[in-house]
Order: sequence, then C-alpha cells, then structure tokens
Amino acid sequence: MQFESPSLLALLVCIPLIIILFIRAQRVNAQIRARFGSWAAFQRMIPAFAPGRNRLKFALASLALSLMILAWANPRMGSRSRKVERAGVDVYLALDLSRSMWAKDVQPKGLDRLEKARLFSLELLQGLANNRVGLIFFAGEAFLQMPLTLDHSSAQVFLYNGLEEVELVQGSTPEKVLELVQKSEIQPDGKQHQKAVVFVTDGEEHNPKALEAAKQARQNGIFTYTISVGSSQGAKIPLQRENELGFHQDKRGEEVVTATNKKMLAELAQVGGGRAFDIDQGKNILPALLQDFKKLEQQEFDELQYDDFDSYYQYLLAPALLFLFFEFFLAYRKKS
Repeated sequence: MQFESPSLLALLVCIPLIIILFIRAQRVNAQIRARFGSWAAFQRMIPAFAPGRNRLKFALASLALSLMILAWANPRMGSRSRKVERAGVDVYLALDLSRSMWAKDVQPKGLDRLEKARLFSLELLQGLANNRVGLIFFAGEAFLQMPLTLDHSSAQVFLYNGLEEVELVQGSTPEKVLELVQKSEIQPDGKQHQKAVVFVTDGEEHNPKALEAAKQARQNGIFTYTISVGSSQGAKIPLQRENELGFHQDKRGEEVVTATNKKMLAELAQVGGGRAFDIDQGKNILPALLQDFKKLEQQEFDELQYDDFDSYYQYLLAPALLFLFFEFFLAYRKKS
C-alpha cells in the first residue's frame, strides 16, 4: 500500500500535541473544581455534570481527525496494469556538444550556449507529450543517446546529468545525425515513417555535405528543423567550460572567436523541408513546431503501461464522519 500524497501524513504530528493540550486543560479544570470543595459536594451542586463524556467526545473527535488526514493522503494499492494508446509523431532532438557551445554570448548573461540549449531542450520535451522522442548528441560524430520512446523522463535525466561529461570527437557533423536517423527503425518493407529532427546548435564548422544529407533525408520522409544558439558577432571559446582560465587559440596564437552560422542553419532547414528558428524566439518556437508536426504522419503507440491504483480513502472517511456524528449528538451533561 502507498499514499498518493504522503507529505500530508505529517499532519498526524498535530494529534499528540492536541492530546497533550487536552490533558493539560483537564488538569486545570480539576484544580478549579477543587476550590469548591470535595468531589461529592461538586456533584451535589451540578448533578448533571459528566466528565467522562467530555473525554469520550474528545476521543471521538481526535480519532475522526486522524482518519480524515489518512483519507486525505489517499491510501491506494496497485491492482492491474493497462496499455494506453496514443497518436503522435517521431521526433529526434539533436544537441550539439562541440566546444564552440561553451562560448558565452547568450542571454541571460553568464550562460554559455550549451546551457541555453540544455534548458531549451528540457522545455521542448515537456511540450512534446504524446510524441515519441529520441535523443542524439553530436559533434565530430553522432551518438544515439536514447532511442525513440514515450518515456520523456529518461531524456530529462540525460540532459540533467552533465552534458560536459560526454566525450565526442570535436567538430560539427549534422550529416552524420541524419544518416543515423535514416538507419533507425526501418520497416520490414524497407520504408520509414515520417520523422522530424530538431537540431539545437550554433552551426559552426558544418560540413557542406550536411545540405546534401538533409535533401536525401527529406526524400526519405525525414524533416530537418534547426534552432540556432549564440550570436552572429561571436565569442571566445574557454579552455574549460566551468573555469575561464584561458581561451582556445589558433595556430598563430590568436584567440579563436566562434560565431553562430545562422545562414547555414536556415539553408539546412529549408533543404530539409523544415523551418529555422533562433533560440531567442523562446516560447514562440514550440507552438510553431507543434503546428508543423501536425502535418507529419501520425503514429499509434501502445507501448506505455500505467499501473492503475484502487483508492481506499472512503474506508477511512466513512468511519470518520460516523465518529463526528456521534460526537455532535453526545451531550456534555447527563439528562436530569
């Protein structure tokens, strides 16, 4: 058995405190009654007084409150599992991990391109509910970090756990990403379902072969979208991502300045049948992407399984209300 809202169980701590206060109040009342003389004399003065009923009413109210807190936390048990069918599109998120993504020319100030891309990717995952998502990391090579799945939480884990720890050959090769996508999940008849590839990159050092690869992918039903990260003015590339102890230099000893190649990314998206966006467009990107994805071939998925839970709060709430009913009609004094 488990509780849907276990944090609410902390309210049960209040019950012992209420009991302590009640006992303290009973002792104070006993001291006040003692001023009138003996207990027998007090009973002759107020013959209908019944202290036992006061304690019984408190016990009923305390027990009812405890049961209501437990019911509010909603105890439940898993009884069965069911498959949930959904319809959506297949989307690959391709994230550039080349060192040029360490440049800090994005807003807010202090972030580098890679962190900006990571935050955007997390927001994009949240907006792609009901769609299968795959995760590809690329630089000089492309690596399938996560295949297509409806379990977006796995992709979030990969994005949260430090992208700088992934070691890839340096460079920028979107053509290898598109080749990797085209090789994935080929149907028995040799055909592929339509897919979308969303590149989040600064576009630097892209090989001219990328345009030809995007064109070929488009013919195979794979649409290319690009999200450019960084500025056209460019910025220096630190030697280390976290500590700016120095900057990368070229063969002549001059510090390298990396600029986002937005023109090339726009051409890549155009040839690939998709659209190009700038990451600074922010919340306007997701609605535009979702609108385009509606035009793609919808797939039916039934791989998600949920555990259905039976709730048992009513078995606690019913006696709690019954105790409150008795407490309400139980008088403090005996009938004359």
